[in-house]
Amino acid sequence: MLSFFRQRGLTNVLYGAIILATILTFVIEFRPNASQRTASLNESCVARVRGRCIDPKDFGAAYRILMPSRSAEASRRLNVKRVALDGLIERELLDDEARRLGISVSDDEVTDQLYSGFVRVSVPAADPGVAQSIFQEMYQAYVRAGLVSQEVAQAHFNERDTAIPVDFRDPKTKKFSMKVYERVVRNLSNRSTTEFREQQARELLAAKMRDVIREPIRVSGNEAWHAYNQSRSQATVEYVTVKESWAARWAVDAKPAELAAWVKENQAAFDGTLESRQKEDAPKAGHIRHILVKLPYGAGDDEKAAAIAKLSWAASRVKAGEAFAEVARDVSDDTQSAAQGGDVGEKTDAFVGPFKSAADALRPGETTAQAIETQFGYHLIEKDDPARAADVAAEVARGLPRSMFAKEKATEAAKRLAKSVATAMRSGKTADDAVRDTIAPYAATGPVALLRVVAAPASDADAGANRSHAQPEVSSAPAAKRFDSTTDTDRPKVQISNAFNSGGDPFPGLSPEATASVVTFAFAAQVGDVMDDPVRDADGFVVVALKERKTVTREDFDKDRDLVEQDLTRAKRDEAMALYVKGLREKAKDSIKIDESYVREIRVDGGAESDDDEEDQN
Repeated sequence: MLSFFRQRGLTNVLYGAIILATILTFVIEFRPNASQRTASLNESCVARVRGRCIDPKDFGAAYRILMPSRSAEASRRLNVKRVALDGLIERELLDDEARRLGISVSDDEVTDQLYSGFVRVSVPAADPGVAQSIFQEMYQAYVRAGLVSQEVAQAHFNERDTAIPVDFRDPKTKKFSMKVYERVVRNLSNRSTTEFREQQARELLAAKMRDVIREPIRVSGNEAWHAYNQSRSQATVEYVTVKESWAARWAVDAKPAELAAWVKENQAAFDGTLESRQKEDAPKAGHIRHILVKLPYGAGDDEKAAAIAKLSWAASRVKAGEAFAEVARDVSDDTQSAAQGGDVGEKTDAFVGPFKSAADALRPGETTAQAIETQFGYHLIEKDDPARAADVAAEVARGLPRSMFAKEKATEAAKRLAKSVATAMRSGKTADDAVRDTIAPYAATGPVALLRVVAAPASDADAGANRSHAQPEVSSAPAAKRFDSTTDTDRPKVQISNAFNSGGDPFPGLSPEATASVVTFAFAAQVGDVMDDPVRDADGFVVVALKERKTVTREDFDKDRDLVEQDLTRAKRDEAMALYVKGLREKAKDSIKIDESYVREIRVDGGAESDDDEEDQN
C-alpha cells in the first residue's frame, strides 16, 4: 500500500511494524459507510441535506480548517462561515452523486492521504475567486503556525491543489508521527482522530466526484490560440464625445417665433412642466441655492481661469433675468442640488466655512457678488426671498420654452455634429482640426464681467470655522476673457483610450451594446479608420477612430502555450464544476434547511463574544 513497506532491511521492518500499527488504528477508527447517517429528531444541526444532519462539530471543524487564525475580522471580511457551510452542503450533494455512480473511498485511500500529510475541506464551486482568497489567508496562517513550510504552501496555492498539506511528521525523525498527528488534528479541527478521519473520508469522496466532473474537460490548440489572441491583442482608439448638454447650450438656435410655435404644438406637456417647475422653484424662506463649478485636484491657473469664466457667465445669465434655479440646472456641477434648482436647504451648519459665511451673510433675494472658493471649486450663492415669488414664477415662464426646446433638440444636434466631426476626420483632417472646425461656427458670448474670488482658507481647520463674510478678496488666476462654445468645459474634446483587449472596455460611459460595437470595430478596422456611425453614450454621441492595434503572433503563443492551456483548462473546469453544483443545489433546494444563526459573523466591538468562545460552542 505504501512505498515505505517496499523497502528492505531489518530497520525498515521495525519501522514498518510501527506504521502498520498506526494504520490499524486509523482503520479501526473508521468504516467507509459510517458517514451515511440520518439525523435524529433531537440533534442540533447547522443544516440538513436530504434529511441528513450537518452537525455543529462538523461545521466547526470545517470552519477551523479554513480559518485557523480564528480572526473575527478576516472571517467577516471573507464570509468564511457561510463559505464553510456552503462547502459542506456541496460535499453532501457530491457524495450522494458519487454513491449513485458507484464511486467509493477505501480505508487505504484515506490512510494514504493522511499519512502523506494532506487534509481536505470543501469550498463552494460557485466562485473560485472567493475560494482563492480564503485559501491564501488560510495558508498564511498555516505557515505562521508551523503546520507547513512557505515553499510547500506557495506551491500548492499556485497549483490550486485542493489537498491541503499539513506536516504530521516528527521534527527530529522527519517521519510520520501518530502523536504529532493527534495533536495537530485536535488543534486544527477540535475533533477526535476518529471523527476527523470520518470527515476526511467524506471529503475525499467529494473530491473524487469533482475529478469525475472536471477531468474530462480539455482545451484544443485552436481554442487556446483563440483565447490567447483575444486576451493579448490590444487596441487603442481616439475618440471625441459631443455632449447633449453642450449641444443644447450652443448648437440649438431658437428664434422667439419658433419657440412660440413649439410651445403651441406641445402645449399640454409644456403646461404640466411649467406648473411643476414653478412650484419647485418657488422661493422658500431661508433656503440657499448655489451653482458650483468644480475644480480638479491640483488645478492650475488655466483650469481656474476657465472655471471662473464659466461661473461668471452663469452669473451674467442670472443678472440678465434668468431664474437662478434654471441656470443651476444647466451649469452646476453639483448634480444632486442642480436637479432641485440648486436648492441645498436652509440649514448651513454642515457647510464648509467659506460657503457658510457667505450664505449666512446674504439677505433674502441677494446673490453673492463674488465667486466663493472652497475645496470643491467656485460657488455662486443665492438666498431665496418669498416676496419675489411672482417674479421667480415669471422668470421660470420666460426661460422654460428655450430650456425644454433645447433639451428636445439636443440629441439631434449632438448626433449631427458628431457626424460632422467624423466626416472631417475621414477627409484627412486630424481629430483636433475636425473638432475645431465643427464647433467654431456656433454662438459665442461676448465678454462678461468676471467675478472676483473670495479665497478659500489655507487649512482644513479654517475651513470648518464660522468666519465673517468680510474676507479679503483676491484676484483669480489670469482668466479667459469670454466663456463660449470653444472654452466650455463640456465642449467636444479629443481623447485617447487606454489599451484594451477584445474583452475590455474602451472607455467609460458606453452601454454593453456600444462597447461591443467599438471593440468589434477596433479589431477589424485599419489604423486611421473611423467608425461608420457615432456610438451613443450616457450624454451624447462619440466619434471613434482606430489609433493603434498590437496583435500577437503564433510565435508569441508558442512561448506561452503551456501556461495558456493550463489557465484556460482550469477556467473551463471551474465553470463546469460551478454549473454542475448549481444544478445539484437546484434539484435539492427543497431538502436543504439551514440554521442561519450558525453562519452569523460576530461583531468586532465591545459587545462581541470572543472568537475562541464561539469556536468552543461549535
